[in-house]
Amino acid sequence: KTSASGNTRYILVTTHRPMKLFTALVSLAFLANGLELVLNKDFMMGLANATHYGDPSDGCLSDEIAVQIQGITGDFCTSECSLFKACPTDVPMGVTASPMCALQDASSGAKYCALICSPGGSQCGEATCKSISGVGICTYDD
Repeated sequence: KTSASGNTRYILVTTHRPMKLFTALVSLAFLANGLELVLNKDFMMGLANATHYGDPSDGCLSDEIAVQIQGITGDFCTSECSLFKACPTDVPMGVTASPMCALQDASSGAKYCALICSPGGSQCGEATCKSISGVGICTYDD
């Protein structure tokens, strides 16, 4: 917004959750030389989850789907993988768990990536490590 002195003022909005930032910024518009400029929706959606294995409540990347594993609570975004297609290695901030092609759809046989962790450990960033069949998988609690 332009002040009476002709200077342009900017508003910085910060949150801990990208979708909250998205919601706050969508309603924000800037006026410049008589043009009304708004933030591009596609740009903002890219901020939702900037890495693979994010929280589905913030939206998954275009090559991911939201999944929940039978037998444990929580969900996460995941990509399909195979012998010829490795799991993405870009993980959310604070994650030290290892991306592995560890899941398989019982009906289709398709394989999917998961962040494998040590149960009870703190390797999952904002997610938590859930134990199943002796291994840990990072999931987000809602």
